[in-house]
Amino acid sequence: MREIHKPKSAIRHLAKLPAAAALFGAMSANAAPIDEVKLAPVEVKADVKNTKDTDKTYNAPVTHVGRTPQAARDIPQSTTSVTRSLMNDQDSNSLKEALRNAVGITFNASEGGSSGDGVRLRGFGASNDLYLDNFRDAAQYNRDTFNTDTVEVLRGPASMVYGRGSTGGIVNQVSKTPFRGDLNQFTGTIGTESFYRGEADLNRSLSDNSALRVNVMAQKAGSTREGAETNRWGVAPSLVLGLGEPTEVTLSLMHYQENNIPDYGVPYYMPTLQPIERVDQFYGLKKVDYEKNKTDVASLNIQHRINPNLLLKNSTRIGIYSLDLWATQAGLKLATPTSPVTDDTVVGRNRKLRMRDQEIYSNVTDLLWDFDIGTLRHNVMLGFELTREKVDNFVRGGACTLPTTTVGNSNPHAEVTSCPAPVITSISRVNGDTIAAYAQDLIELNPQWKVLLGGRFDHFKVDTDYEDKAPGAMPQASRSRLDNVMSWRTGLIFQPTATQSYYISYGTSFNPSAESYSLDPLGVNTPPEKNRNIEAGARWELLEGGLNLRAALFRTEKTNERQTDMDGNQNSAYLLSGRRHTDGIEVEAAGRISENWQVFGGFTLMKPIIDERAPTGKPSVEGNDADNAPRYTANMWSTYQIDSNWKVGGGFNMMAKRYTSLENTVYLPKYTRWDAMGEYRFRDYSVQLNVNNLFDTAHYEGLYRGFTVPGTGRTAHLTASYRF
Repeated sequence: MREIHKPKSAIRHLAKLPAAAALFGAMSANAAPIDEVKLAPVEVKADVKNTKDTDKTYNAPVTHVGRTPQAARDIPQSTTSVTRSLMNDQDSNSLKEALRNAVGITFNASEGGSSGDGVRLRGFGASNDLYLDNFRDAAQYNRDTFNTDTVEVLRGPASMVYGRGSTGGIVNQVSKTPFRGDLNQFTGTIGTESFYRGEADLNRSLSDNSALRVNVMAQKAGSTREGAETNRWGVAPSLVLGLGEPTEVTLSLMHYQENNIPDYGVPYYMPTLQPIERVDQFYGLKKVDYEKNKTDVASLNIQHRINPNLLLKNSTRIGIYSLDLWATQAGLKLATPTSPVTDDTVVGRNRKLRMRDQEIYSNVTDLLWDFDIGTLRHNVMLGFELTREKVDNFVRGGACTLPTTTVGNSNPHAEVTSCPAPVITSISRVNGDTIAAYAQDLIELNPQWKVLLGGRFDHFKVDTDYEDKAPGAMPQASRSRLDNVMSWRTGLIFQPTATQSYYISYGTSFNPSAESYSLDPLGVNTPPEKNRNIEAGARWELLEGGLNLRAALFRTEKTNERQTDMDGNQNSAYLLSGRRHTDGIEVEAAGRISENWQVFGGFTLMKPIIDERAPTGKPSVEGNDADNAPRYTANMWSTYQIDSNWKVGGGFNMMAKRYTSLENTVYLPKYTRWDAMGEYRFRDYSVQLNVNNLFDTAHYEGLYRGFTVPGTGRTAHLTASYRF
């Protein structure tokens, strides 16, 4: 439990109220002697971690993207919080679905040596900038929200807080935690395309200061592209001891598995510069394709309040991940490059193999200290991080002949008669060690002005060994690189009232050569990329704090870009684009317009431009748009509680066209997708219907240079819930 206001702060604000001044004046004139005035004791407390507010509102005034809970108005960067209530109303069961609410985010397809949640933020890759409770969660898997309380997005470089990466920002998943009280919630969903899902959320108070919570999920689901499947299950127990006590200990575990049939989408047809228009056809092979992921995460968090102004926290994370993928990618077989595509056009199939084992061991210590020096109030965070990351990438091969098909009759059930099990041909083993120290001070100059100053030093060392499994192969030399980098963060915040906050900020980040757990000969000698973000923004609390509105104007810039060659150039591992930037403006609203009417929405206008690129013997791309970076994205979701039983809602997602490469030739068309929901609730029971992609709009989500994955067609899910 924490006090809402420190005594000094409460008195300061109380003295400013006209009503309080009048009251004090009246008391001075007519008050009884002090010893005759008796006031009942009042205890004002709030359990910041376990209020369960995210189950009830779209507005999250507290965020965790600074490693500790703090008011969003005190962060001089753009943030978005997708609450549990919003995810429930939208039936968002995956991280990707939740992130549709965060403007400026797009998704990559499963290629380029990666799979799972391929996220791009403000036009920059963010697949390695995914976090789980502020620990790096960069493994390649498809994240579910069954144990997620809030999904948070911090935009702009954030290496001062999180270390390497974060050019466009970071995504943090906040797990559900035990709380005082008992909860039993069971949820079951059935839907079109053979969708079945069950969840349980159980919380028990074991004593006045301890609680246990268990979340369980199982799902089996098909797709509007007949053939693809999304099957998963997970269990996540957590135990907290010392709730409200000076020392609090939280132990949590999560086991999560997937057994999917992956979807590598549809190929592009170059003359039209767009994908082929058969979003209903699945070109994979159900009898051989699979994607098996296993995730085990254990966390131990200990915090001790030394005194009311001094908190010491130590957090440990162990993450064990495995990936085994066999997928089929389709390619057109045309007589000439401009031959027209018909339903009878032959489609070839190529095998995609990926196997990866990953381990992350991390320990972070934070000291949070509030103190006064003269008239200045300091909120200091001192931190130290030790992290080891181990990744084994297995290269597999073997002769395999896959049957061809046609554009209009994909036949995903075709027999595969000549495709022996793949064999491991080589292994690359990567060990990455991070030693980091950081310090940040939020200085309250007076009740209206605050200054944020922060810096972090990272010592990041990577060693890579390669093992060629071919008979008689010569051993390869190990590779190693060490980077020592400083990152900075500063901001000026003006808060003229308790409902307004204005800021300007500057921050930096860096991307080392081995950020994605690979280190080739060129990367050994390549220094980190450097990024910076300049931003001005504002936040307003409207309608008595029920509705939050924010706006931001920003420039995110990469000053020495090193980018993977999306065009398959074999002469170099990287395209040295030199410089690129994204200019933009964002607006977002979240919360209640009235007691019964909730909204969440936003839009961003972006201009992602390639400023300078080293010559490659190809046409210049300087001045072109970055790949997979739309000029605008927008979303809106709203619900209305008609009466105590009925609630209805709906909204849209909108995205401009996106180019698939820096050459700005092939592109994905713009689209607007509409969703709707209705809920009937009676006492502890509820029934909810969600219809996604209401008008069955053909659109595309993940992209890569050779193919794109179509978005889901119209689906309907019926969810029944019992909570007591």
